[in-house]
Amino acid sequence: MTREITVNHANRELKDMLEAISQEHGFYFAYNSKLVAEDSVIALSGFRGSVATFLDQTFGSEYEFKEAPGYVIIRYAPRSLEVTFTVEHERKGTLVIEGRIRDAANNADIEGASIYEPNVLASTLSDAQGRFRLAIRRRDESVWLRVRKANYRDTTLVLLPAVQVHPERKERRYTFYPGADGKSGLENSRLGRFFSNSKRRIQRINLGGFFAHSPYQVSLAPGLSSQGFFNSQIVNELSLNIIGGYTAGVSGVEIAGAFNINEQHAKHFQAAGIFNLVGHDVQGVQLAGVSNTVINAVSGVQVAGVGNWAGDVRGVQLSGAFNKADNTRGVQVAGALNTSDGDADIQVAGILNVGGKVRGIQIATLLNIADSSDYPIAIVNLIKNGRKSVSAGADESGMLQLTFRSGGRVLYGLIGVGHHLANRPAKYGIEAGIGACLLERNAYLLNVEVASRTTTDLQRVSASNLTLRLLPELRIGQYIAVSAGPALIYSSSDPAPALPKVGNDRPLRPGFYGGLSFRW
Repeated sequence: MTREITVNHANRELKDMLEAISQEHGFYFAYNSKLVAEDSVIALSGFRGSVATFLDQTFGSEYEFKEAPGYVIIRYAPRSLEVTFTVEHERKGTLVIEGRIRDAANNADIEGASIYEPNVLASTLSDAQGRFRLAIRRRDESVWLRVRKANYRDTTLVLLPAVQVHPERKERRYTFYPGADGKSGLENSRLGRFFSNSKRRIQRINLGGFFAHSPYQVSLAPGLSSQGFFNSQIVNELSLNIIGGYTAGVSGVEIAGAFNINEQHAKHFQAAGIFNLVGHDVQGVQLAGVSNTVINAVSGVQVAGVGNWAGDVRGVQLSGAFNKADNTRGVQVAGALNTSDGDADIQVAGILNVGGKVRGIQIATLLNIADSSDYPIAIVNLIKNGRKSVSAGADESGMLQLTFRSGGRVLYGLIGVGHHLANRPAKYGIEAGIGACLLERNAYLLNVEVASRTTTDLQRVSASNLTLRLLPELRIGQYIAVSAGPALIYSSSDPAPALPKVGNDRPLRPGFYGGLSFRW
């Protein structure tokens, strides 16, 4: 706040002026855009002085300004608090402070003000009559009692001991997260709303983006923690939750028997028997028996027994049932379903993949859906900028077949049904497989396909074969194409007379396929 700055450009919007100062001097201004008129024009030219003086002249007396590492925080605080309190005699090293919070202008009681001691991380809220009671465990040290309420100026009271036996003390580390004084990301999820409450929300609004750091915490359940009510404002290096815990975050290791809930970030390692819920980002490894939910981004690995939810993912999502992300730079592997609303690299699912722009490969047993995907592998691939066609064709055995082909510019899937024109025991056939476009030159394409066909009489007689086809294709206009080419058929059992056999008495015979397609 005391560093010198120079402002030479007049008649600029406030937002542009603050950004220019930030870029020139290597720090950021943090503020609530709803409470600051960003588009107001500032007629200030030739200013040279401290950041504090510049802000006082620009914003006036209804705002207050605080400094945090890398940030200057601008708060709208037109009102002032009046604090009265009494201190009980020390009992077993605990000071009990009781008091009352009022509006300094009209003497009205203030409900929901945060009262806290930043060094021992004890806190409480004032009640409907403005009263509070706070127990602080300290011996012979100064007590810094801070009071904060949205739209009020911060108030700090210092209680000095008669004799300061331990004047040297290690300063506690704090972190500022811009935007943390607004709506929490946890409130976008049902679990977050269920485990949060009005007191936590008031505390978050009052304390804004300031979070303390602590080496460890232990809790039985949310609210029953070694850090008490202040736990949702503390980032821990080690967090042990017997049943579950609710903290600001973890920068180290967090383990829970049932669940972990973090208001902000989780870094390095987090594991829970049932679920993990993180309001912002995860960096590292996140493990859960049932589900992981990260409101913003994941950089690392998510593993869940049932499902993973996240915003942007850079790394791996692995689950027994489903994964969901906004964008994926990495791999999604799920037993049933993967969804990535935007970009995705690799998706592997037991049933279905849904992606936006897929840069790599999609593999599913049944269906792939994407805006663009050149390498989808599934029976059906609904790719927005890909290829789809319905063809009527016949092969050397006399089976007339209707086939649906769908996929990207390179790989595609096919599924078809057919009927033998010849008088055979197994008259009906169903076929599924994959294909690839080897060459595309104007109206000419060269495709290769591998398909598995089962023929049956719908009662007892059945046969199966595997076919490799090389299919030149010629487009006739925009929608019609003709294809025809050789095939190689491998039959495990077939009522047709066997031709040349290769090893293990399994027939391998040449064939042919041709057809007419409608493309779109």
